[in-house]
Amino acid sequence: MTEQGEDQRSGARDGARARTLRRALWGAGAAVAATAAMIAVTLPNGASAHGGPTAAGAAASTGGADGAGAAAVTENAAPQGPQTGIGPLTEAEVDRAKSLAARHGTPPGYRTAEGTQGAEYLDTDLVDAPDATSGTPRRVEVLFYDYGHDQLVKQTVDLTTGTVERTDTATGVQPPPSNDETRQAAALLIRDPLGQGLRADFAAATKGQTLTSPAQLRLRGMSFNAGEQSAPAGLDQCGTHRCVRLFTQVRGGPWIDTTDYVIDLSDHTVGRIH
Repeated sequence: MTEQGEDQRSGARDGARARTLRRALWGAGAAVAATAAMIAVTLPNGASAHGGPTAAGAAASTGGADGAGAAAVTENAAPQGPQTGIGPLTEAEVDRAKSLAARHGTPPGYRTAEGTQGAEYLDTDLVDAPDATSGTPRRVEVLFYDYGHDQLVKQTVDLTTGTVERTDTATGVQPPPSNDETRQAAALLIRDPLGQGLRADFAAATKGQTLTSPAQLRLRGMSFNAGEQSAPAGLDQCGTHRCVRLFTQVRGGPWIDTTDYVIDLSDHTVGRIH
């Protein structure tokens, strides 16, 4: 995946993984455990945001941010190229698909993660078509999350005719978070009392700077589903709710382990696994 869009080559590889996971999630309904298997993030010994050795241990390992594993975050980095039935989506096609889906509109009760009317955009991808040829109509899936009803929304768009063919919804399906959702989760953790350890470790790693914004961190996110993993009572809605775990790193500095914390984007609360 990209680090907030900073590494396009890594994003292309991890975007393919995210697309595979997304289809598995839609087909199986709750296969979020697969997300964890796809993540290979190694935190340095001592990196902690909750009581263990803090920045002193973490500072021993400050490199490798770009190559240290790939979190399952939805990607939509699109290569440039001709619009054919079998080629990858171009950036122009992604923008057009999003525009067509937006023009189609959403019901009044749909909400973004910030609570505004609409739905949270996640990703755009070609519809699977094993027998596609260069003359096959370009059909894509545009994914959104509706926080008003805690449901995944999939709009199938025909780029050739410029129409939205159908809209499907599913509950209990939690694909990887978008970059925007990951930033919003980090903002909630930073402000929450449970974020005290993160703020303290950040200050120790930056010689006293105050952590006030997700922009001060490099972030990777994964969805969390209580139905697939053990979780305390306060997190038992995760899976029905949109919940995120974070991998955080000081920009140009060490990792800070925040993986024990779960941010519920549906009700804007923060919980702890252990």
